[in-house]
This record gives sequence, structure tokens and C-alpha cells, in this order.
Amino acid sequence: HLTYQINNVGTVKVIESMVTTPGAKVSNLFRFGMQMQMPLAMDQITYYGRGPIENYQDRKTSTFVDVYKQTVAEQFYPYIRPQENGTKSDIRWWNQLYRSGCGLQFIAEQPFSASALNYSIESLDEGLTKGQRHSALVPTVDYTNFCIDLVQRGLACRNSWGCIPLEPYRITYKDMTFTFIMKPVQFQF
Repeated sequence: HLTYQINNVGTVKVIESMVTTPGAKVSNLFRFGMQMQMPLAMDQITYYGRGPIENYQDRKTSTFVDVYKQTVAEQFYPYIRPQENGTKSDIRWWNQLYRSGCGLQFIAEQPFSASALNYSIESLDEGLTKGQRHSALVPTVDYTNFCIDLVQRGLACRNSWGCIPLEPYRITYKDMTFTFIMKPVQFQF
């Protein structure tokens, strides 16, 4: 279920809820959140959370909570095999902006994960059949692909051959609700 509450100054409260079916046999989830396609020129990021490098719930102890300013281009790491990347965790707020300083701010009721790339999720993971084998071959998209997640599955970095994350870093099929606020940011003189 999705609920959007919009006020008279342009702030949007988004409530995303998943109500599960008791007893249903469903695989673990990769993430629970939303994906938004924003203009390509919305390529400036300022956030308060873990950084400055990518980090995930099971790989974040080498990153520290602070305010970071980066570009969308700086989020992508060219792994040998294209894959999910660029996510930051324990975010308190995230601004996705034009160079002018105008854009959107995202705030949630609890720390969240976010990423902004010039790649689609599908282009980074084509499923079981990989058409391209190197990051340089992945086509960029003509938009900023922004993801905001209540939770994202861990990476399972115990080896690089397909381990699943340890139990605390998996997302099981259960009722979940993610509430966040999206509000306009205007350049201040």
C-alpha cells in the first residue's frame, strides 16, 4: 500500500506498507523501499549518514556518520562484474540537488539507506544471464536513478562466490512500513 500526504508548501509524506499473507512461502527480499527517476542534472548530493564510500548494513564499520557532499558520478564504483553499488546507510537526511542548490530533501522517521546513480538497477544486474561482463560496458541512463530504502539486504562479503548474508542481514517476508518525507529545497541567498 502507498499513501501520499501532500501539504500546501509542497512537502510529501510517503507511507509505504507491505502487508504479508500469513503462511505464504516467499523468498527473502533484496530491499524494501522506492526508486525514483530524477532529472540527469539533479546530480549534486549532500547527506548526513555513513560515508564517504559505499556501505551496507553488514559492511559499514569503516565508515563514519558525518555530513558529506558528493556528485552522482562519484557514487559508482567500477567493479569487474557490474553489480549493485553506491549505497550509503544510516542516513538521517539526503539532499538531491541541481548545481543551483534547488532540489529535494528526504527525511525518514528512522535511519535509512539511499543511492543515486546514472545506471538502472536492471543494467547493473541482468539476472541469471549477464550480457556484459565489465562495468565499462554498462550503458548509463539519461536520468538520476535515486533509491531510498528502509532496509537493504547485506552483501555477505565472506567470499565473492555467491554467499548469502548472515541471518541478521537478510530481509525476511514480514509486514513492514517505511515512512519518509520529501520536501523542496530552495537556494538561499
